[in-house]
Amino acid sequence: MRKYINLFNNAPVAMAVLEAHSLKLDLVNPAMLQLLKREKTILGTRLLEFMPEVAEQPYPEILNNVIRTGKPHKETGAKVYLRNNDKLETIFIDYSLTPIFDKNNKVRAVFVVSVDVGEREMSRLGIEESERNLRALVMSAPVAMAVFKGENFMVQIVNERMLNLWNDNKKLGLRELQHVFHNGISYTVEIDGICYSYTPLRDAAGKISGVVVVGNKKD
Repeated sequence: MRKYINLFNNAPVAMAVLEAHSLKLDLVNPAMLQLLKREKTILGTRLLEFMPEVAEQPYPEILNNVIRTGKPHKETGAKVYLRNNDKLETIFIDYSLTPIFDKNNKVRAVFVVSVDVGEREMSRLGIEESERNLRALVMSAPVAMAVFKGENFMVQIVNERMLNLWNDNKKLGLRELQHVFHNGISYTVEIDGICYSYTPLRDAAGKISGVVVVGNKKD
């Protein structure tokens, strides 16, 4: 048994065990204490005693549902508000809740495993913000614009000016899109009096994720 306790205490992910009847903290490892920004003195206290801020969040209800049904629960990118030094902070976690049964097959405790994914979620939110800004730019642009995403060149964003050009011209080529996407080099071509400019679109890591096309009718 000592071997398993050592594994629990030294695990690189946050772990805890909550007693089912009262949600009392029966076990907690250092990684969980660090994640929650709490001291070891919380051991033996109830969830809403050492984390009263979660009372208005969905987690007590989720825990009680696991206890009531005996079904595990997991969530990715969950947002949790924690109080630290009288300030409410936001963390993002992937977590799982696994029921522990007694000899009568009743839930006697819940095993909690959590991983801090704040960096991943902030990156995702940043990408979403960038995509919203890109959409706003395309839709309000005074020129014809479209955004193609991925190697299949699905149209992600297109403004009305580009749609009007496409109604007049059906020769927007796949070859140009492939050239720009795979080589990462901008390209310009004239088709039936319309000048199309192709520019590679890169993600936060610098990898090409699509192609931005701008179209202009020549006078």
